[in-house]
Amino acid sequence: MREYTLISDYMNIDKYRKSFNKLAMDTFGLDFEDWYHRGLFYNKYMCYSYINEDEVIANVSINKMDLIVEGQNKKAIQIGTVMTHPDYRNKGLSASLMKYIIEKYEKNYDVIYLFANKEVLNFYPKFGFDKVIEAAYQLDVDQLQKKETLIKKLDKDNEEDRKTIERLGSNRLPISKRLGVYNDIWPLFVYCLYEYRNDLYYLVNEDVILIMRREDKKLNIYDILSLKPIDLDSIVEKVVIPDDRIVEFHFVPEFSRYKSSEALKERPDDTLFVISKNTSLKEILFPMPSRT
Repeated sequence: MREYTLISDYMNIDKYRKSFNKLAMDTFGLDFEDWYHRGLFYNKYMCYSYINEDEVIANVSINKMDLIVEGQNKKAIQIGTVMTHPDYRNKGLSASLMKYIIEKYEKNYDVIYLFANKEVLNFYPKFGFDKVIEAAYQLDVDQLQKKETLIKKLDKDNEEDRKTIERLGSNRLPISKRLGVYNDIWPLFVYCLYEYRNDLYYLVNEDVILIMRREDKKLNIYDILSLKPIDLDSIVEKVVIPDDRIVEFHFVPEFSRYKSSEALKERPDDTLFVISKNTSLKEILFPMPSRT
């Protein structure tokens, strides 16, 4: 492999950041430049890139994450934005960056993980990653004792609503002690301001935000932002409507009175791969807004 220059932690250097962003736009259609100017990285997102004459030609990024797994705090690295310019593919650049990152971080972190699409499922096991099939969790609405509460749909462009999102998102508790993510202001705020901007609902009396969306009589709950321990039984009772038949949880739910169904579910375009030490990740599901 020809020697290229390896650079990292360069988001404040315009020429490299803009070159990285062009490659991300061409590869994934993602505009990191907008996120950068909005201050959404919070020093938790770092690129490791090869450059050729100041052009970013290959990249692997890390996201520093705090997990709770079976009640234990874990330091984690989530890998993402793995990409190579078409003119430089099949030269081992991504593999070289991946090896570098694993060697740099695996001693000081409990878990290194990533989500891969079906085109690269055979790539990551070469570096010691194990495939983990995540679970799917559903609850039949018929068993719920429905209640009422004041629910306000949030508008990210409204100053008061945005402050509510920032207040609850900045210091949220993990959604589950079986598997939860906290201190996840990045990438949580990106999801709130973009992907789920029309799916934010504030339970006024409970001081809780639900990220949820309805489709085909199914209520999808993607995450819950709360400064207090979450009473999931009570929350679900208050957000279902008569048309709902099933609630699907895109995280590991913890109930005191209800019981959700649980089944392993292959996700070909979002497959979890993990390197871990003294940490078992089985029958789990990473919250959707924590994925990069």
